Amino acid sequence: MAFIHKNIARRQFLKRSAAMAAAAGSPFAANLAMIGDAAAQTANDYKALVCVFLLGGNDQGNTIVPISAADYSAYTAYRLSLSLASSSVLPITPLASGIGNYVGPQLGLHPKLAGLKTLFDQGKCAILPNVATLVEPTTLARYESGAAKLPSQLFSHSDQQSAWQTGFPDSPSETGWLGRVADLTTSRNTSGSLSMCMSIAGNNLIQAGANVIQYQLTTDGSVSIGSLNPNNGLAGYAANSALLQAVLTEPRTHLLEGEYAAIAKRSINADIAVRAAIGNAAPLQTAFGNDSLSAQLRMVARLIAGRDALQHKRQIYFVAIGGFDFHDDLLFQQDACLAKVSSAMTSFYNATVELGIADSVTTFTASDFGRAMLSNGYGSDHGWGGHHFIVGGAVKGGRVYGKFPNVAKGSPDDVGEGRLLPSTSVDEYAAVLARWFGVNNGVDLAAILPNLNRFANFNMGFL
Repeated sequence: MAFIHKNIARRQFLKRSAAMAAAAGSPFAANLAMIGDAAAQTANDYKALVCVFLLGGNDQGNTIVPISAADYSAYTAYRLSLSLASSSVLPITPLASGIGNYVGPQLGLHPKLAGLKTLFDQGKCAILPNVATLVEPTTLARYESGAAKLPSQLFSHSDQQSAWQTGFPDSPSETGWLGRVADLTTSRNTSGSLSMCMSIAGNNLIQAGANVIQYQLTTDGSVSIGSLNPNNGLAGYAANSALLQAVLTEPRTHLLEGEYAAIAKRSINADIAVRAAIGNAAPLQTAFGNDSLSAQLRMVARLIAGRDALQHKRQIYFVAIGGFDFHDDLLFQQDACLAKVSSAMTSFYNATVELGIADSVTTFTASDFGRAMLSNGYGSDHGWGGHHFIVGGAVKGGRVYGKFPNVAKGSPDDVGEGRLLPSTSVDEYAAVLARWFGVNNGVDLAAILPNLNRFANFNMGFL
């Protein structure tokens, strides 16, 4: 279990503070001073960010397909046996964005994305194409000449997951960009018994902050210490459970023992808070599927329903679905995976409508990387740029932001084997989400995304 650390040893606190200051390029104290200012501006509002991570590297080539005659012909020449039939894709008509009319090719969504297509048509879903980790804006010429600064271990699952989640594509980091967002906004929550960062998909790096650390739950809720359950009791006796709890949580003078006791106490208090919050909330009427991602997002909806009991004005959630490493059997496997993503995200959006807070919850996808457009027979290898979806009532949906790539062999967007050269960085994607969540421009945003100033398009306007 992981919680907000209010009693960090002085040495560790200073170490973390110094690390945050170094990342921000500005005094840590200045960042702390901004927190109260940000909290005072909108003290009564509620917002939540929900990250849906597609583990393994989703194949963007069949997620969104160019469907005009010439573009579809180039796509099929690229993909060969991996091509989707043009009659199967779901056509969309992007609206004009803040920078003007959509100027890319005609597009269609994968046939299993019917739910997301409906949300797109309703203006509740936006598309951000060709996103990935970037150290700096890069051209094909610079890439081929070796002059470009590239993310470390560019096509490695673990390294690119880390780069996506930390916002540091060329260096290690102990914190993630959503964790750093939480560090600067956690003061908006009046309760310290439960972290604002909650994961229903196990441990992750994106929610790790300098002071705020994720609280992990299951699809059934919080995980309690079984021996402390008063209904069962240790060896069948409630008195034994009470005694064990007293032993586990009593103050200790030894630093390690004291921290262990503090963690145990926070774990117990958080479990009590979660059980009360979801237990007292009205049951959800929205139907969810039976798959794991649907169960995760259903638990997120239940926790959001209990936000007042938790005394939370800001929440950050992490859910995940695996199976996207399509080296083989891509057509069949992606069908199954995208059907789950579309169904779960659509049900979750509908749940936020039921709860009356659709405008306050933004859900977004992320993945290791995209995949190569070229077929290896029945699958595709690791790629770079990928396409992503942002869903919510506050989203300026029905639009495609950024630049859709030229999906053709030998195009300026192909760095080899059909790997797409990203046109949008994770930094730019994250900046829009962080700003909507309440992070101020300038020092605060720089503390969260230290490399953002390398990119020009960090206000794409999808929120």
